[in-house]
Amino acid sequence: MRVALIDDDPAVLDSLRLYLERKGMTVSCFSTADAVFAAKDYSAQLDCVVADVRMPGMSGLDLVRRFANEGIPVPVILITGHGDIDMAVAAIKLGAFDFIEKPFDESRLLESIENAASDIQDKQLVTAELSDLRSRFEGLSERQRQVLELAVLGISNKEIATRLGISFKTVEIHRAWMMERMGARNLAELVRMDMQLKGSRT
Repeated sequence: MRVALIDDDPAVLDSLRLYLERKGMTVSCFSTADAVFAAKDYSAQLDCVVADVRMPGMSGLDLVRRFANEGIPVPVILITGHGDIDMAVAAIKLGAFDFIEKPFDESRLLESIENAASDIQDKQLVTAELSDLRSRFEGLSERQRQVLELAVLGISNKEIATRLGISFKTVEIHRAWMMERMGARNLAELVRMDMQLKGSRT
């Protein structure tokens, strides 16, 4: 676990660093959010960022906004001693993973960091699976895609043949190849795959 701590209070940084390092994490400390971006490609090396909301220069909310705008998938946990409901809602809407008010139990922060890391790993797995699924779909011929589109609607091979103006046997061949290339063992799996593909395009 590689965690970046951002807080303009040296005592807070030191306390949290010692606690998280005792839990086996690799921790880097910064007094400003700008300093994180000054380190070349540093964000790509992180599993989680813990940042105070109110800091000189870029605020914690600004940090979350910039991560979102630049497509940086690192989860951000915001901490503050001046939090309120409106600020918490704004932070979550911007994409913050969690919002914790000071003073807080260090174990609460640890739990949030572990959940954030698990969440990003799950998202990376889903992204990889979707990429593989999209690659398989793009490997289909135009006719195989047509058969797929009609098959997931529950249309029989006989009706597909009629709609496409090809023989029943040709539909069977295209369907068998399409199912094999998609890696679908049955129609239910094919329907789920089609839903995933269409959902990723919205």
